[in-house]
Amino acid sequence: MKNSFEEWVQEITEGASNREIAMKAGIPMTTFHRKWTKGEFTAEDAVTIARAYGRNPIEALVEQGTLTPDEVHNAGVHPIEEFTMLELSREMLRRVQQQAAVPDYLSEPMDGTGRKKSN
Repeated sequence: MKNSFEEWVQEITEGASNREIAMKAGIPMTTFHRKWTKGEFTAEDAVTIARAYGRNPIEALVEQGTLTPDEVHNAGVHPIEEFTMLELSREMLRRVQQQAAVPDYLSEPMDGTGRKKSN
């Protein structure tokens, strides 16, 4: 019987073979097969597989059982789907304003030589 992590791997790899997954993740095939058969994937394996398939390593650690959803939630890491439109809009505005911030030396008057005017 497959565990939650193995089911998650099958889902994110769209049913790829163990050989294909091992190759893409850079895990030796014999090691991958042994861990798959015994359900002994480590946190490092989970992160490696997640990264190989462009998934969030935190998601992998929850599926693998290293982290609980409560631990992730309490750490302030939330899936984007949990944010309201207002929260997303505020964060976008904050980032735009942050990038548009003008350094002091660009907003202070200059003398005719290109130097900052002394008071």
